Amino acid sequence: MKAKIFSHKQLIGTTEIQGHAGMGVLYGEFIPTEFYFDNIQKSVWEFWETNKPDYEKWHSLRFNAQLENGVFLYPEGGYTIDDLEEFPNEPKRIDIAGVAWEVINDFFLTQPTRPFVEEPWNELQIEQKIAFEDELHKEIGTKGHNFFDIFNKRKKHQLSGAEISAFCHDQRNDDVLFEIKNANLDKRFALVHLTWTGKKEKEGYPITTFYKDYDEFKYSKMYPNKVEWGN
Repeated sequence: MKAKIFSHKQLIGTTEIQGHAGMGVLYGEFIPTEFYFDNIQKSVWEFWETNKPDYEKWHSLRFNAQLENGVFLYPEGGYTIDDLEEFPNEPKRIDIAGVAWEVINDFFLTQPTRPFVEEPWNELQIEQKIAFEDELHKEIGTKGHNFFDIFNKRKKHQLSGAEISAFCHDQRNDDVLFEIKNANLDKRFALVHLTWTGKKEKEGYPITTFYKDYDEFKYSKMYPNKVEWGN
């Protein structure tokens, strides 16, 4: 399946993804854009030049891979791009590690060309994905901390320690489904009603509902929404 590769909101390349589903590893030849050569390639070279890569700098590049059916992958193991300065003319490769099996099975193996959401739910564009993630971080207090937060005794939001990746959006309102990773939760997805205040919300907000997996979300939320939308 074809995929677009982004750094922040910029398209940096494309790939024809292959993979080892059982291990959650996807890979493919990486075809760079001019933006990659002008803005990203030097960082890739620097990443491979040391025995102690700067992972904080690497993660700041904020890579995303979007399959041609609209699904944004959420690889817990992250991304690597094989591109060495010493071999500039060699084919480049991208590895996407730690993708959940159910995501690979649903959207990569069994239904690669089918839309993965039903109206009123929409797939995301990269600009939306970035905006939703940034807003959620602000609302749960994991970005833009205020000095006076240290005196605040409010209970932390359940997602405050989670890694998040926006997945799809209800076009009728501000409900966004996020794929999540949190050692303290046995849930894979969280439905969040964003408030768009641009700051940390009061205790209990943003309102969040958790789902064990995407199937649970589909059958208990998306499909009933589809029936309501049709009526």
